[in-house]
Amino acid sequence: MRILLALLSIMTAFSAPSTALAATGRPVVAVIDSGIARTSELAPFLLAEYDVGSDVPRQAFNPRYDHGTMVATILLRAVGRPVDIVSLRIDDPAGCPAHRDPPCQPSSRRMAEAIRKAGALGVSAINISLAMEENPQIVQAVRDVAAKGIVVVMAAGNDGLDHPGNLRIAKAAYPNSVLVGALDKRGQVWRGTNRPETSGNGYRYAWQLGVAVLTVGANGSAVSATGTSFAAPLETARLVREMAFKSNPRSLSNSAVRQALRAMSMTAAADY
Repeated sequence: MRILLALLSIMTAFSAPSTALAATGRPVVAVIDSGIARTSELAPFLLAEYDVGSDVPRQAFNPRYDHGTMVATILLRAVGRPVDIVSLRIDDPAGCPAHRDPPCQPSSRRMAEAIRKAGALGVSAINISLAMEENPQIVQAVRDVAAKGIVVVMAAGNDGLDHPGNLRIAKAAYPNSVLVGALDKRGQVWRGTNRPETSGNGYRYAWQLGVAVLTVGANGSAVSATGTSFAAPLETARLVREMAFKSNPRSLSNSAVRQALRAMSMTAAADY
């Protein structure tokens, strides 16, 4: 079973994947999450942060929650090469309801906006490590960015169900999307992960380590994390490594990304 799952992950393929590379040779990845802290490890690779979760601008790279920093660190460590990261902060200033874990964003419009911002930049991949409402605005936004050849990687969810979360969204972006489930360190399916449907079709599903994944919080301290949120960036990293070996990179350069960021009034873009 463990070998089969590994093979399924390795064999995941995409039609016309985006291979946008920065002039430095770095892929550009959008992380839609709770914001990312400029830890010493991440700072050299954080291109910019854009806050789509609040009408009142918040200080860039100063997140309320650890989640986005943890996800970005896992991605950076796993990709095995320098990668530029654009942070799209989506957490609600009001916080989360008592029964939900951050980041939370009740507005489908804001989620769709974050996805479209990432698409407008022409990034190589978008990592979304949160469950999203399958609202038509979000579904269409993901469909549109995937149509550009941008790969959209999404967590499958932590409800222990026999079907994944974000399913309608993944189908809309097929084949340039993937849902990611969590394995433990023995390669066994984590009991909390949402599994792929036994007879499902029209979407892709990959397995990655999602139990006790080593990372750091927003204050730079070492932590471990469990859940499909932390399996997703490992799959994103795998795909970015694959893109780096393509022989036909798109012409998007680091300077082009920066110009797009400026045009969209990005807040506190890092070190131009």
